[in-house]
Amino acid sequence: MATRTLLTLLFLLRLCSSSPIESSHLSRLLDIHERDRPLPSVQEAAARGVLGRLLPSHLSSFDFRIVSKERCGGKACFIISNHPSFTIRGTPEILVQGVSGVEISAGLHWYLKNWCAAHISWEKTGGVQLSSIPKPGFLPVVHPDGILIQRPVPWNYYQNAVTSSYSFAWWDWERWEKEIDWMALQGINLPLAFTGQEAIWQKVFQRFNISASEIADFLEGLHFLHGHVWATYMDGEDRYLKVGLMISLYFRRKFFTECMNSECLQFFLPSLETFLLH
Repeated sequence: MATRTLLTLLFLLRLCSSSPIESSHLSRLLDIHERDRPLPSVQEAAARGVLGRLLPSHLSSFDFRIVSKERCGGKACFIISNHPSFTIRGTPEILVQGVSGVEISAGLHWYLKNWCAAHISWEKTGGVQLSSIPKPGFLPVVHPDGILIQRPVPWNYYQNAVTSSYSFAWWDWERWEKEIDWMALQGINLPLAFTGQEAIWQKVFQRFNISASEIADFLEGLHFLHGHVWATYMDGEDRYLKVGLMISLYFRRKFFTECMNSECLQFFLPSLETFLLH
């Protein structure tokens, strides 16, 4: 048996608000996030990919551009304005600018929701309803000076430590792509990335001379992995995580996080996980 305590980065972020010294760690994290962002062209292309999957008929109606925080008053923001070059149908009508691909995607959603009465959510809560959006060439214009919306908080966190088994375990790439697009459209920039962490555990355990059979006995099956978060252990023939599946989950995680990163979703990984064997 094993007893363990899971301390995630989210917990550390909460601690960062308790003193000026600890707050500096959060500031450092924000600086790293700014420094390691993908190129503007990559983020703009990722945002266009979101638009293409959501509303392919209007790909030519929107133009996306990355701007600096200085343009936004020192904070993350998106800016929506009438495109200066719009003259005839087929040319961009609306210009969406933002400090990252997430801000641009969130700005696109904000415009579609508030100016076109569109609804974008999960299937269980209404799904994607876009019939109210006018045809290309007839999109509503905004105020001549444009609209600037600042992000009220630096991070928008999403998910919890057990969703990866309750829901995500059964998803294929098509479903994951929808979720990543939904995250960007909702302005989420700090999702949890638990998928595939067991492959890392296996490597660490092997360095401590724990045998493959002992590791296999310790790791739960795919839909029981959430039980590890609470140090609970399941019985039954489905409780074991097959090695091939574990490797598949690991590479799936690498692919997902690369896709998130191009959109500038700063995913966070499990951190400071301890195992006390006895």
